[in-house]
Amino acid sequence: MMKYAFDILTQVQFKHSYFSDKVFNGLAVSIDADTQRTLSNLGLLYKAFNGGFYILYDKNLANNPRERADVLSEKVILNFTLELRDSSFYNYTAGLPQQIDNSIYHFHNTLNSTSGSLHAADYVSEKDVVELSDSRHHFMKKPFGKISLLVNPGMSAEYQIAFEARQTYWRYILIGDYLQNLNSPAILDDQDTNIFGDHFEITLPDAKKALGFVSTDKLNLSQKPSKIYRLVENFQTGSSTHRNVIKALPYPDVQYISRIPVKDTNPINYSDIFIN
Repeated sequence: MMKYAFDILTQVQFKHSYFSDKVFNGLAVSIDADTQRTLSNLGLLYKAFNGGFYILYDKNLANNPRERADVLSEKVILNFTLELRDSSFYNYTAGLPQQIDNSIYHFHNTLNSTSGSLHAADYVSEKDVVELSDSRHHFMKKPFGKISLLVNPGMSAEYQIAFEARQTYWRYILIGDYLQNLNSPAILDDQDTNIFGDHFEITLPDAKKALGFVSTDKLNLSQKPSKIYRLVENFQTGSSTHRNVIKALPYPDVQYISRIPVKDTNPINYSDIFIN
């Protein structure tokens, strides 16, 4: 009777700084026919897990014991295709290619073979993009990306593909009628710091007027932001006499893209949060 005992040859983890646990499970992995044959011939096994996958090797191939180093001497390339399953991904992710429709991400372990990263920088960026016209890549249907793993003696036991969350200007827009009559309103964080400045009048797409606040700097989009922001009135700098109107304001909804024009900049740089 043949005995199977598998150990880890390598693993690839998908990460994203937007999520509180950093795990990104929005990618589906498929294996091309050539790679499937290579896996079978070498006694290797693909095994998915939440936010990544393992490549396992049979330690007793045809009842012949072998070590990880024996497999790494094979020097073959394993190719995997990535499909994106998160429709909001582009709304909360930085480092996107300028021409998404004509390019894909190509991740491989020949750039940073010792760092454990499958991309050129700390996070995925345009440096990891290849044009669909590149003759080295052929697809029946445009994928999100491709992973090429070169099995070699220097192969790491663990790789990662790490995406970075976008930063945007957060713009709170007060549309409720009662909110228009607040006295000296302001938006403060949990340390009573005012990073949203003075309120201003904003014209909405339906031509209605509302009160707006915008962060002075870009803020990270996050599944669970580290700070709580609240709406107060009777605000005076250096005074604690203000009164809470809304103790915990909502955070940006990454499914929503701003449609409100902004002078001299792209609305995509803004995250609008409407307060009724």
